[in-house]
Amino acid sequence: MPRTGKCPNYAGCLLAYRGETITVEDDEPYVCPECKQPLIDAGRASGRKPMAIPIIILGGISLLVIMGAGAVYWQVRKLSEKPPTGQIGTSFEQAEIAGESGQFLPSRHMAVASPPPAASVAEVSPAAPAAATPVESGVQAQTPNLNLQDEKNQAVKNDVLKRIDLMPNITAEDKDKLYMSVERARQMGRIITIPFPSGHVALEPADIDQLRGVLASAQIQPFLTDPTCVLVILGFADIKGDEKSNLHISTERAENVLDTLRNNCGVLNVMHAVGMGGSTLFGNEQDAERNRVVEIWAVLP
Repeated sequence: MPRTGKCPNYAGCLLAYRGETITVEDDEPYVCPECKQPLIDAGRASGRKPMAIPIIILGGISLLVIMGAGAVYWQVRKLSEKPPTGQIGTSFEQAEIAGESGQFLPSRHMAVASPPPAASVAEVSPAAPAAATPVESGVQAQTPNLNLQDEKNQAVKNDVLKRIDLMPNITAEDKDKLYMSVERARQMGRIITIPFPSGHVALEPADIDQLRGVLASAQIQPFLTDPTCVLVILGFADIKGDEKSNLHISTERAENVLDTLRNNCGVLNVMHAVGMGGSTLFGNEQDAERNRVVEIWAVLP
């Protein structure tokens, strides 16, 4: 008479995995027709459970748990490490060396820094690095005032036009484009102000995050979505150093902010960076830190 049985090879045989009963004639080998493993009596097999599948599932879950724990540990370890400030120095000579090597000083530290020593007499002093001046407020959106009849707006426009001819790293064609954009502007006004400590010429990550937030605000977005709006980035320095040094620092600040807007913030508007040199536009000589700024101006045709 035919015999019945079940294949015990749960891990490698589809018939065993399905729990199918296999009928074998008397004159045929008592083996599974698929995997050729010996069969067991159907009555004995009824109490057996395929253990291979649960074991594989449990093993996979355990592996995922171990990998997840490892990822959490690595993330906690990274967060616990103190990030480098990136500060190379604060003197003009150090800023210039850093700029040539492709590294720039951060604009400020989030923690309150020590005030500059009494012996420091210039933002760009080559003799002794000046400590970073604490800046209470970071990147700020300004209430747009694009009226060129405003005395301050007109004064800045005139200063920009004077500076365009003095810009060293710009072609004559680009000078003409910038000059015409400013000269023919129907509206022009400051929309963002970014403060810098003494000798610093570039933004650090915290500043860039603040800048992104300001750019995303309802106050600034209309300018960024207007393809006719030209952004003029004006860099300023205090007047404690010599004119050449102050012009260099102010130009570095403006160019680095322009690069940040384009490469880190996705701003697509036409942009020009203009170094304005030393200034007392925002504060007197005793309040010099107010003049270490970059301003972003919107120019509309």
